Amino acid sequence: MKYFVLLLLLIAFTGCSKQTVQSINTKFPHGQKLYLSKCGGCHRLYDRGEFKPEQWDTIMVSMRSKGNTFIPERTRVKIFIGIV
Repeated sequence: MKYFVLLLLLIAFTGCSKQTVQSINTKFPHGQKLYLSKCGGCHRLYDRGEFKPEQWDTIMVSMRSKGNTFIPERTRVKIFIGIV
């Protein structure tokens, strides 16, 4: 029973990890840093390939007020995601 509880805790904490986005090595560190901090602060981080570019665009529009970002920041995130 003790091992079962430990296994459940391990799975729960692993699922909450913010490092689910591709590796930290990227050509766009500023966009990735913004993505990790602004988007990952409220929900899980989605892989860049998880949505099509037009879907990302819709998501970015709907989340811009919640993320409290300015146009240059959103542009950096879009470049990191690959929709610009």
